[in-house]
Amino acid sequence: MNKIGKYTLYLLVVAAFLWALNIYLKPISHAKVLLNSSGEVENKIEDNFLYRDLNKNGKLDIYEDSRQPVESRVEDLLSKMTLEEKVGQMFHPPVLIKPDPLFKSFLDAMSGGVSMEEFISLKHISHFNFYGEAAPIDIAIRLNQLQKVAEETRLGIPVTFSTDPLHEVPRGGGIAAFSLDGISKWPSQLGFAATRDTDLIFKFGQIASAEYRAMGFRTGLHPMSDLATEPRWARNFGTFGSNADLSSEMTVAYVKGFQGDEIDKNSVHTMVKHFPGGGPQEGGLDPHLKSGENQIYPGNNFDYHLKPFQAAIDNGMKVVMPYYGIPKGQTDEDVAMAFNKYILTDLLRDQMNFEGVVCTDWGVIEGRHWGVDDLSISERYEKSINAGVDQYGGENKPEYVVDLVNEGKISEERIDESVRRILTNKFELGLFEDPFVDEGLVSELVNKVDYIEQGLDAQRKSVVLLSNKDNTLPLPKSLNIFVDGMSEEEAANFGNVVDSHENADYVLLFLNTVFNGNQPSGIDRVLDNMLSTMFPNMDLNYDEEINTKIEKYSQESKLIIISDLNRPAILTTAEEKSLGLIGTFGVQDKVILETIFGDNNPSGKLPFEIPSSMEEVESQNPDVADDTNNPIFEYGHGLSYPE
Repeated sequence: MNKIGKYTLYLLVVAAFLWALNIYLKPISHAKVLLNSSGEVENKIEDNFLYRDLNKNGKLDIYEDSRQPVESRVEDLLSKMTLEEKVGQMFHPPVLIKPDPLFKSFLDAMSGGVSMEEFISLKHISHFNFYGEAAPIDIAIRLNQLQKVAEETRLGIPVTFSTDPLHEVPRGGGIAAFSLDGISKWPSQLGFAATRDTDLIFKFGQIASAEYRAMGFRTGLHPMSDLATEPRWARNFGTFGSNADLSSEMTVAYVKGFQGDEIDKNSVHTMVKHFPGGGPQEGGLDPHLKSGENQIYPGNNFDYHLKPFQAAIDNGMKVVMPYYGIPKGQTDEDVAMAFNKYILTDLLRDQMNFEGVVCTDWGVIEGRHWGVDDLSISERYEKSINAGVDQYGGENKPEYVVDLVNEGKISEERIDESVRRILTNKFELGLFEDPFVDEGLVSELVNKVDYIEQGLDAQRKSVVLLSNKDNTLPLPKSLNIFVDGMSEEEAANFGNVVDSHENADYVLLFLNTVFNGNQPSGIDRVLDNMLSTMFPNMDLNYDEEINTKIEKYSQESKLIIISDLNRPAILTTAEEKSLGLIGTFGVQDKVILETIFGDNNPSGKLPFEIPSSMEEVESQNPDVADDTNNPIFEYGHGLSYPE
């Protein structure tokens, strides 16, 4: 699993959880378990129709009848729900399966000893996102167990399980992207953008959707349709690049691949993020930390970032996630997206005609509540619901919202609006008919040979040949090679691997995504300071150690450089000192070596420009695409070998 992505995401959630330790945990009545535990669901027949008796009343209710329109089923179920059961639908906390032990201890402390089972039966929560390092079969078994708990509640409402991206290669991607062993491996979103192939990403969506469904996941917390207009932003890795038109095309293909033309039992929802586009970060700082709370638009280019989201809305997007940042000067109050009524209601609902679910990014109430820091927990819930939020990512305390309704500060009708949207999505996915997965088929449905090969082919198509002096590449396979940063075992399939660069005909140097110092936290809280160590600073130059290597290898041998560009890097020195320069976006060593030695003719095109210096980066507008004065490689650049 990607070390940076894994531990950063862990710490993001840990931070939110530990902040919650100082929040008063309201007592939970365990009597409710008995009231809401109604036994197993039975299959029954009425009028020659087989149905699941979810509320165990011995008769066919409208919400149990798959022949009825979804709207009628939603209204029938809504009429049967208590306030507590409704509000529980608005929360989307984590479920851990074989997690890091330290992280598990943090979660246990935060939850006050409340188990996942009790979150379902006591708090009526029916949405969870996965964290952990479990094998696909272990995931399927655990999610089935939790579906069984949900089945035994009063109304038998099934659980919707979600996940962040899981298909990255082990060192691919970055923050909030994972490499799960046992499923196919594909390039990052930037890599897909480099292919310029919408059919390819549509096919990825179909395959990833099939693998998700085999394990029990029905919502992907992706894609990122933000635009990589600020080169320093750490989360450029998860975008489709800087161009709004390309991002729009790729987003639509991605959504269609996962969801299909219509939402049904073969669909996985995509939660497109981060509305209204998280790219224009002030100084490139990320808003997971308070130092990066501001999104700015000096180029007056706010609307440009909306294009991919409008395309997604027009093509079946069911769930959207706003970002943490504050859109400075763009609305009537400088508060973060989740608390901003103009962003979520006036713009998203009224102007862009979005009818689906708005789910916040993780921890906006108790962790990353920028612009409303002085409000109480209860006041943050009130403000965000009034702004247009339907569901809370990472939060697990519905009692605050229940109290707001009982105190007359939020109407139950307003809660019904959100729950109606949430239940509609559940019904359309077919979860009320069959929420379980076949554990015996998991191994047959994931990591198929065909899926693996298609993933490798996508990786190959994503590779960008940046420079090739004197047509040095491709190299013949009979050479002595020294590899730095890649697998020697894999390299031995292509050349004679030597143990010293001085004895090599060529040195192959792989450079990881540039990561120098750390982003400042912006607030002196212990966990913010810990979290800041997982975000890079704003320097896109390679550090002294890497530059020393480049200089040494280029002077004493012939140098080929491979740069992972899941975040742009200043490649001026690398280009000058190397005979061949290759850009990658989360691909396996096998694919890199195939490209260097001619088994793969590179065809990828840059999804953003590569600046020539940090001075140029610091002078550009963070909301404007590809606007540095003298890029070393322009957007769309990419060479191929002569035929």
